[in-house]
Order: sequence, then C-alpha cells, then structure tokens
Amino acid sequence: MEYKHILIGTDGGDLMGPVYEHCAYLAQLTDATVHVAYVLDVAGFTAYPIDASWENMYDVLLSEGKEIVANAQKELATRGVEGERVVTEVLDGHPAEELDAYAESHGVNLIIIGSHGRKGLDRLLIGSVADKIIRGAKVPVLVVRSQ
Repeated sequence: MEYKHILIGTDGGDLMGPVYEHCAYLAQLTDATVHVAYVLDVAGFTAYPIDASWENMYDVLLSEGKEIVANAQKELATRGVEGERVVTEVLDGHPAEELDAYAESHGVNLIIIGSHGRKGLDRLLIGSVADKIIRGAKVPVLVVRSQ
C-alpha cells in the first residue's frame, strides 16, 4: 500500500504534537502530500435562526479554524514536511462525515487522527469523533492516543 495522500484531522489541541510526528515520519518515507483539515462543527448553530451575532460567531470560529490549520502547517514544516506537500482546509459540518468525504474526494490513502482516550461517562457524553471516523472511513485510519 502506498500512502501518497495523508489526511490529518486536527482540533488544534495539545495532543496533536504526536500526530504531527507520526504523519511527518510517514510522509517523508512515502513522499506523500499531507492534507490538514479542521472541521467547524456548526450543526448546533444551524438549529437556530441566524442573526448578526451568530454570523459574527461563525466568522470567529472560521478565523480560529484557519489559525489552527496554519499552525499545523508550521508544525509539519518544522518536522520536514513543507511547501506544496501540505494542503490545508477548513470544512463545515460533522467532523467524522466531513473528513470521510474529504478523504474520498481527494484520493486520501490514510487518515491520521488523535484521540483523548476518554472512557466511561466522559466518552458517552462527549462522544468520540475518532470512533466515528474509524467506523465510517473507507481508508485505513491511524489513531494516535494522547499520553
């Protein structure tokens, strides 16, 4: 199996460092292009009428998303993956569904995501994007657990 297009699903959190390490290592071994995607989970916003304050909130979240993928791009560059080999994208929707759709439409061969490793009530209440991606993805998924 060749990994020519690797997708990182990022939330910009502290656990992303090990994800970037694994991704950079694989990208350098295979000369892959790395796609970094952040998904604005705006499902909650669309349930309410949009007024000026919600529109402003969307703009703030979009700006934060762009900052998150820009930081990811810098992190990958410090690990030797830079220039045209890194593509960034901010998507809207449910994270697992959007990452799966992006992977399919961009010929992604591998998805790399981080996991908090939550258990019990936390996992039940918060849910697990990683679990949803693993179940729905049509390509292999590498999960890097936080320490």
